[in-house]
Amino acid sequence: MSRPFVGALPYGVRDLFLEEAAQLTSLEDTWRDLFEAWAYWRIIPPTYEHYDVLLAGSGAELEEHVFRVLDREGNILALRSDLTTQVARIVGTKLFDLPLPLRFYYLASVYRFEEPQAGRQREFRQAGVELIGAGGPEADAEVLALAIEALSRAGLHAFQLNVGHLGVFRALAAEAGLAAATLDAVRGALNRKDGQALTEALARTRIAPGVAAALQQLPTLCGGPEVLAQAARLSDHPAACGAVARLQAIQQALTRRGLAEHVIYDLGETRGMGYYTGIAFEGFAPGLGFPLCSGGRYDELIGRYGPPRPAVGLALATERVRLALGEAGVTAASPDLLVATGVARERWRELERLRELGWRVEVDLLERSDADLRTLAAERGIPRLALAADEARVRLLHEGCEAWLAWEALAEVPR
Repeated sequence: MSRPFVGALPYGVRDLFLEEAAQLTSLEDTWRDLFEAWAYWRIIPPTYEHYDVLLAGSGAELEEHVFRVLDREGNILALRSDLTTQVARIVGTKLFDLPLPLRFYYLASVYRFEEPQAGRQREFRQAGVELIGAGGPEADAEVLALAIEALSRAGLHAFQLNVGHLGVFRALAAEAGLAAATLDAVRGALNRKDGQALTEALARTRIAPGVAAALQQLPTLCGGPEVLAQAARLSDHPAACGAVARLQAIQQALTRRGLAEHVIYDLGETRGMGYYTGIAFEGFAPGLGFPLCSGGRYDELIGRYGPPRPAVGLALATERVRLALGEAGVTAASPDLLVATGVARERWRELERLRELGWRVEVDLLERSDADLRTLAAERGIPRLALAADEARVRLLHEGCEAWLAWEALAEVPR
């Protein structure tokens, strides 16, 4: 086996530094402030857990992409491939007696053994929220509103959430009594919006014409609130009617918040994590063929670990959002002030006070000349340069002007 050259990384991971690291940090700081403003608490699960515990309820699709390792005792461990199952475990085993609802958020790395895609390596960053203990449409609407706010505060404006409800398809499939193989074929055709394949799959079954017609209509039911009115006429199955009514209530809640313009409804969408039981959604931006965020309701997952609790969550693909921002993305912040070596040596207390006030202060440690410091500040876009100083004043260069200011006055210079 050939040995990798020094500095090589395993396939599917990458380094982030300088501008990219600053952008990611700024984006996560923005989302942290948003989540905490909505009264969500940060949760920090471990990076790896026991394989069986971590994968409970996740479904075969995600299970195929898990990184597995053996510890020295022979236990099978797994790097986390999903934060929701970890939050479900924590709530079900440790927090089940706390007053509901519980609101948690996370900012963490996730690991999946799959071919790297646009904006996602085998290790990638996720930010998300989990709202636990509230089963009504207002809880669904809150998580959707957070998704919209998170993308908006990141700097995106043209985006949409595609929202569906697994209850519609599941109710029709149950009414049709589809066999497992046919069920997979029908679901695949729906997700591809392949009407011909759907017709062929249904033709091989013996189901009532009305149910077949309802399934055939699902791929066309994608759009604004008008498709919910059409979906309400699809079936009189109680579960299907309940699912459509839930989406209508969510639409009303988002309209009250002034956020409905960002949402379309897709009744033919059946994708989602294996544990989803209600709404499922993905967020997209124009020109990008991959989702920026996803989420849904998972009312049965926490019950695998402890007392059952209704729950709904959101996951944001951090690097994909950065990719969608392009040139409009947040940039690394330059220092507010560059300070000559001699000034810093004598006036370090004043510099500390500026930092306490929120200034980003960089000290030159290389004994550069005034001319070199001017050049450095210009090249890096540092707006202020502190050069010679006396007992009470600093010589400040700012916006092409040079002035001697009292140290007390420096903190009042607009940043």
